[in-house]
Amino acid sequence: MQAVTSPAPSSAQNSKLIKSHYGWIVWGCAALFYLYEYILRVSPSVMTNEIAIDFVATSTTIGLMASYYYYAYVSLQIPCGVIVDWLGARRVITFSALLCVVGSFMFSYATTMEMAKCARFLMGAGSACAYLSTMKVASVWLKPERFALVAGITMMMGTLGGLFGGAPFAILVNNYGWRLAMLIMAIAGLGVALACWVMIKDSKQGKEEAVESAGLLIGLKAIMRNPQNWLIGIYGGLMYVPLSAFAELWGTPYLMRLYDISNEKASLSSAMVFVGMALGCPLFAALSDRLKSRVKVMSWSALLTIPPFMAVIYIPNLPLELTFALLFLAGLVCGGQILYFAAAKEINDPAYSATTIGFTNAFVMVSGVIFQPLLGVIIDFAWDGLVNLDGTPMYSIGDYQQAMATIPVCMIAAWFVMLFVKETFPAHR
Repeated sequence: MQAVTSPAPSSAQNSKLIKSHYGWIVWGCAALFYLYEYILRVSPSVMTNEIAIDFVATSTTIGLMASYYYYAYVSLQIPCGVIVDWLGARRVITFSALLCVVGSFMFSYATTMEMAKCARFLMGAGSACAYLSTMKVASVWLKPERFALVAGITMMMGTLGGLFGGAPFAILVNNYGWRLAMLIMAIAGLGVALACWVMIKDSKQGKEEAVESAGLLIGLKAIMRNPQNWLIGIYGGLMYVPLSAFAELWGTPYLMRLYDISNEKASLSSAMVFVGMALGCPLFAALSDRLKSRVKVMSWSALLTIPPFMAVIYIPNLPLELTFALLFLAGLVCGGQILYFAAAKEINDPAYSATTIGFTNAFVMVSGVIFQPLLGVIIDFAWDGLVNLDGTPMYSIGDYQQAMATIPVCMIAAWFVMLFVKETFPAHR
């Protein structure tokens, strides 16, 4: 009997396989930049005391300085989406990484709060394209049915950046000072920029689709005219408050005051939220695919995030380990928010994928513009005027708790918004 052999893969099949494998490499480089910029985004959370002393700053001032990152980030989301669809990801990501390097270098040498704000603004401008460029790469190089899962994994990379920007960065700050720590981040950014320039390639197919489309501005108009896009964006902005307000800035000083612990130990609170998000994003994306529903999972995520945060804010004398566990749980269930990108992509023209993501991400990131300084204002408003020996304000636990109450309120609002969002999963349309 003659042995039966399976036919050899065709050249077309080999080409698709190679493209698939290289697609993950391209995505990985873009995701590396997203991880890097996320470290820069959250870095002030472990430096609040040092910055307050160096610049003689209050919580309101620090919150405003940190939010300058978001002023640039939000305002550039839609323009970056259009530019990435037009120029491709390679040049945009490399230039953006270099802009982050300049911002980090400037921040490390800042002598005034105005200079620090300008540096944060440059970091935000450089970071603006990070997520949407990574998702543009995913939409061009990877299979469409994997988009929701890849969106979750990409967000996981960002949350890992948030994790590294917590305790590891706090160790760097405590050992070398916050200025040298930021200078080290600038040097690391040069390596990221080089890797992205060498490894990332723009797919000709993706460029042709953008060029042959009716026009990118027409696509933007179509996106803006759909009320569902606005609702999905508002949901995303509200759901991002646990990260922008708590994990990225005010969680660490709150835990330092609550438990009288160092910034290294308190920064583990933010790390727990980020680790939970890192696991929750792909988990909820997979659950959504299995249930064939975006709306249900997004709604559940909003409601399930409320109890653990309420416990951390209002239950007295919780053991520190239990607080960390609750924050991990909060991050895990909050991971369902990542579906706003998949939901937005599914109701818009694929040729405008980066523009769609930029439009949605503008709403998401505006939470940093609003809530980072807002919580600082609330803390200062509740402050009784007492000061520490070094002259900085002495905030009470109650001051922080009044500010933290905004988080569960935003989760309730996010759930309410989802009552008006139509199902976007392809099988339901």
